[in-house]
Amino acid sequence: MSDLYNTIHPSINSIMLNRIDLGNRLKQLRKTRQFSQQFVAENLFISQAAYSLIENSQNGIVAEHVVGLSELYDVTTDYILKGDNHLIRISPLNGFVPYVKIKAHAGYVKNLSKEITTEDYEWYRIPGFNATLEHRLFEAEGESMIPTIFPGDVVITQKQNKWDQILDGSLVIIGTKESLLIKRFKETNEPDVFIFENDNPDSTEELSFSIHEIKEIMMVRGKISNVLAPHHQNGTNGKIKTMEESIEFLRKELLSITKKLNLKEG
Repeated sequence: MSDLYNTIHPSINSIMLNRIDLGNRLKQLRKTRQFSQQFVAENLFISQAAYSLIENSQNGIVAEHVVGLSELYDVTTDYILKGDNHLIRISPLNGFVPYVKIKAHAGYVKNLSKEITTEDYEWYRIPGFNATLEHRLFEAEGESMIPTIFPGDVVITQKQNKWDQILDGSLVIIGTKESLLIKRFKETNEPDVFIFENDNPDSTEELSFSIHEIKEIMMVRGKISNVLAPHHQNGTNGKIKTMEESIEFLRKELLSITKKLNLKEG
């Protein structure tokens, strides 16, 4: 009879085994952290008796509690449910940095005062870069900072909380009420006014903002160049062509000099 039941209802045994494995994982996680059942239950907003039934495999678990346990133990929800520990939890604490693409700039400006969640943007880890909670990745647009920053480059930034300590000439991103701008900081004698310049020699305008117009300043710590993107060259095709012609001219000059030297030696 037992064999017949197992044949007809194989999923029941599977569910029970999964529930037992889940309970064992939760128990092991709790003991490793030296938490009491009461402490875990309070974090899930349930009674200690209700949590005990989950840990002892007598009750199932709801999605809300899976997420709560994932945050409590700083593991993935997949680990809670299936024991899969090969996945990396996406979190600033694990070195992940939010990536704000051009089309998301407006949304970022609108929510400058709010905390970024993993659902808001794409998140990346940068090899060799120790990220913190204050770091952000921004896709650059416009040609005002060429040749330092090209359109499509990704700049690595860190929020600057002490604006009075920004050094003259620093590369920064400023968040105003309307937009995000990559500029070069310029010192001024006016305490409540900030001046910013472009790096592009063809765009010499200066921007002036009062302290009340700026919502956030981020220091540029580095960049990731999208060197394969042809649109990077749109604004400088003429200059690149001139440079290529100059290099070719120098190559021919060197070749000519070499030939003359060889003839002289011969």
